[in-house]
Amino acid sequence: MKNILKLIVLGIIAFGIIVYATAEKPASDKQVVVNSSSLKVENLPQEFELVGKDTKIARDELFEEKAKTLIVVGNHDSLAVVKDLPKFYEMDIAYVMVANISSAPWFVKKMFIPSKLEELNAETNIPMIYDFEGNMVNALAVTDNAKTSYIAYLVNEDGSIVEVAKGNVKEGALDGTMSEEEKKQALAPLAAYLK
Repeated sequence: MKNILKLIVLGIIAFGIIVYATAEKPASDKQVVVNSSSLKVENLPQEFELVGKDTKIARDELFEEKAKTLIVVGNHDSLAVVKDLPKFYEMDIAYVMVANISSAPWFVKKMFIPSKLEELNAETNIPMIYDFEGNMVNALAVTDNAKTSYIAYLVNEDGSIVEVAKGNVKEGALDGTMSEEEKKQALAPLAAYLK
């Protein structure tokens, strides 16, 4: 029994060393400072990784020219509520969610977050950007990484992007702590921009 226990402990230690030694180190922890009054579609990354998709999608496919698009950047609990926006409010414009997970540890981003995001977005047909390296968040000048907050941007027909709303959800919303009415209230600041 002691030998089996030793093997298990040594196996865990070896696994930890292998993971640490082979892990990709983050390119940079510096955030790019962007003037939020000069945000434009052309400043966004050229392509995006979408949750549940094997191939990347080009910026022009996701953000159509001369069309309005709502972008909502969320994290953890807020994404669980933001994904229900079309359920509570009529939407006449395109809608894209951004999973703000760039500040999570790399191992968590590789091993756990993708499956959780796929599970979260399984019931919707809303594109969700998996912002692994934080390129989208940096391009939009998002500095709030709180798991209960969201920030919404409107892409106008001329390609300019403006911040239109900020909101918060109840902690634990991912686990179902919010009622349908509470979710609707949390998303109310976005209702004016959906037409």
